[in-house]
Amino acid sequence: MSSTHTLRIVSVTAALLAGVGAPLGGQATPDSTARRDSTLGLEAVRVRAAYTPRVVGSASVVSVRPDSLPLGIAAPTMGEVMRRLPFLYVRQNSRGESEISIRGSESRQAAVLFEGVPLSLTWDARADVSAVPMAAVRQIDYVRGLSSLLSGPNAIGGVVTATLWETHDPLRAPARLVRGELEADQFGGTRSSASVGGALRHTGASSVQFRVGAGFRALPGLARPGGIDEPGPASPLRLNTDARSVDAFAGIRYEHAQGRYLSGFATMADGERGVAPELHLSGPRRWRNPEVRRRIAGISAGTGALKSRLGIGDVEISLGVNDGLVDIESFSDDSYSTVTATELGEDRTSTLRLTFDQQLGQRVVLRGALTESAVRYLETINTDPTARYRQRLSSAATELDISPSRSFTITTGVSHDASVTDEAGGRPPLGRKDGLGWRTGLTWVKAEQGLRLHASASERKRFPALRELYSGALDRFEPNPALRPETARSAELGASLIHARFDAHAVVFNQRIDDAVVRITLPSTQFQRVNRDRFTSAGLELTGGTMLGRAALRGDLTLQRARLADATIADPALRRPEDVPAVYGSLLAIVPLSREVEGQARFRALGETRCTNPDTGTLDAQAGAQALDVGIARGWSLARTVARLSAALQVENLFDRAIYDKCGLPQAGRTVRLSLRLG
Repeated sequence: MSSTHTLRIVSVTAALLAGVGAPLGGQATPDSTARRDSTLGLEAVRVRAAYTPRVVGSASVVSVRPDSLPLGIAAPTMGEVMRRLPFLYVRQNSRGESEISIRGSESRQAAVLFEGVPLSLTWDARADVSAVPMAAVRQIDYVRGLSSLLSGPNAIGGVVTATLWETHDPLRAPARLVRGELEADQFGGTRSSASVGGALRHTGASSVQFRVGAGFRALPGLARPGGIDEPGPASPLRLNTDARSVDAFAGIRYEHAQGRYLSGFATMADGERGVAPELHLSGPRRWRNPEVRRRIAGISAGTGALKSRLGIGDVEISLGVNDGLVDIESFSDDSYSTVTATELGEDRTSTLRLTFDQQLGQRVVLRGALTESAVRYLETINTDPTARYRQRLSSAATELDISPSRSFTITTGVSHDASVTDEAGGRPPLGRKDGLGWRTGLTWVKAEQGLRLHASASERKRFPALRELYSGALDRFEPNPALRPETARSAELGASLIHARFDAHAVVFNQRIDDAVVRITLPSTQFQRVNRDRFTSAGLELTGGTMLGRAALRGDLTLQRARLADATIADPALRRPEDVPAVYGSLLAIVPLSREVEGQARFRALGETRCTNPDTGTLDAQAGAQALDVGIARGWSLARTVARLSAALQVENLFDRAIYDKCGLPQAGRTVRLSLRLG
């Protein structure tokens, strides 16, 4: 599509949106978290619910409602939502998966929980957030670093938690939910979703609420950014980047006024996708996924407040299942017509969690958690016999929250984590590995002045995943079953200032990972994962919001310095880790153009990154870039049964810049989207 045609669509649609209607309304973000904290009394200035910075357990937390994000898209995946959040670096890898990095961490070092079900305790020890639908999710909370030892094993680089249910007073009926959205882009791609929910039954003592919904995506491919050359015929779309998926979810929850609850949910996603080839390699992966499937289900129950001689406490138990399938076809050339190899992977992780809180007097709370996960993986390469893998991960942790005064809280705790590899695809299993962890933190709040200070330090182990130990990835990797566990030592110091017209937040962090698992290139040009002596990252995170005239502004900036250290690394250039930018950030502006119309703009910037080039054996530099996303939106008030109808026109990457997730893998170029949203 030409630039003139694109600008004509933008102009015409903007004129239609500016016609008649009612003003848009911002949606408030509830302050809900699985953990109470004395610091929740300080609330940040919100730019139309973009996100809310907070402190929980003396660690930095950001909370967001996916359906309230400015410049959001219809029927998003978890990865697409995360790309719009501060301090999270999301990148698409050469397998077509989306992975996250927090404070320079490798993607397997961050835990991802979906309504309490771990998505990162799998064969690969990381969640492919591009395959997790968001239609059912009401709120995302993510911690940089380690806010608690109770999150389960292998959580050393941060924790992302997606929750399905809103916190509400069970004495009042749950809010009714009716929501639908439809979106189309200039290439004919479509997205749609619909969901309904509310009270099945409500009395003065209890309530039963439900939610059901579904989504659909059919995308012909990603827009090719300006200046990008690819093999094959000229096309406005990147080669082999089409995707198609359908998802559905259902959930039900019983709550009693005294806090007892019973809750269950199930969500599924099925689809197919192309895998973009890396442009900087002579022999990139030429893969397609004819099927990508994910099933997540869980049931949980809580006792509510229980009184004893010690004080008030409660117990919660949950059982979750994360089941997935990825089918890979490898092709001989860029025509994607001749299959040369196949790989079928079927994974299932079952997790049982038990948590409790117990008051010990007026100023002390004891918390604890037991987590047991069983990982099973079946791998079929071409027509070879199916290889079976099995790993068990466990964690037992306890923490104390001590509040000597209303303004001061001390958090301290210990954990014991373990990993047992029972089956290894016919190879000798790794056996048992375990380790101790600890954490301590301090929080001080001066509510009258809007000031909050916090500090924390921790140490914990991460055990290598089955994929890291044993996978050959269709001969792209040389397995290394001798990998040792990583040991992470982290610390942060933060300050927040909340004022009537602005808020500002700053966090200084430092992280050291001993025996860090990194990827190297062998003389055969295959990759292999090995342990290095240590990985270090240190940096500064800044975010703030204010009003400038009628415009609401919120920005974020991450500055970090990451390095690898090892006796085998003689070249200083090779001490730079892969895919870790030294700087990235964004600035969001929302401006009321009239009483009825709202303009939105987001500037985002990414600094230089490095990646290994197996063709040359060198660490290549990939230049940073900037992009601008803009949008215009309008809403109409409808009948009482349906809250609102809104329409939006958005242009992502307005100037069509090439921004690379990894070397040879650029993000989408200029994309125009028109959407309608009901509810």
